[in-house]
Amino acid sequence: MRSFIGHVAGQDTLGTLNLVRFHTPELVPLLQPGHFVLVRLLPTWDPYMRVPLFPVAIGHTTWQTYIPAETSFALDLLARMPAGTPVQLWGPYGTPFPSLQGSHNVLIVAQELYVPYALGLMQRHSREGNVVLLVERTGAALPEDLGWVPPAVEVYTVAAETGALEEKLETLEPWADHLFFVGPRHWPYYFAHWLEEHKMRLEPGVAYALISDGITCGLGLCDTCLLETERGWTRACRKGPVFDLAEWFAHRRRGA
Repeated sequence: MRSFIGHVAGQDTLGTLNLVRFHTPELVPLLQPGHFVLVRLLPTWDPYMRVPLFPVAIGHTTWQTYIPAETSFALDLLARMPAGTPVQLWGPYGTPFPSLQGSHNVLIVAQELYVPYALGLMQRHSREGNVVLLVERTGAALPEDLGWVPPAVEVYTVAAETGALEEKLETLEPWADHLFFVGPRHWPYYFAHWLEEHKMRLEPGVAYALISDGITCGLGLCDTCLLETERGWTRACRKGPVFDLAEWFAHRRRGA
């Protein structure tokens, strides 16, 4: 466990979504999309009052995290802390999204409220490869103009209507070398089986999903992030939070 001392650098918004920036120059080089860190305000908070925070955009000395609405009192308080508030952080924890060598076609599929978790992926892969972001709109959380997306990223949006996301995904999937899903915790099972049913060759290293929901202590102690997979029950914080769909959720793994 590595510990870092940093401070709140400020707050930002993405439509109606809240982001908090941290200044932790020693931690930043270690962070990758899909990692999470544990944090507490100094000097009094008990570490087990924490909820893991995921980096959504990573700079040179600062990084941003997404504070979902209606989470915990602790996170709500953290989102209100003024710049300069000291924090202690542990991490990074978890299995992140893989680093891809060379140029690739990357398709990121995200539900609207989870789009912040995909910012780091867009930031990383748009530098060398081709990136398409497919967003399922579930409300009005994000602005209509997605001007904050890196210019090299091509964006498609669909309404949260039955079959709309799948119909658009079917047209984009043949183009993609890698697929990254960022959404609710039922998505990995659903899309692993959907891809198989549509005759995609689902092999290890092709499709991944981030499980950000339900992780509480981040240390594998509380069992709130237990996740049923084709390989049995596992803790999302310990084996994930990024899972390879072919290894964990594909039908052909059943009984393995």
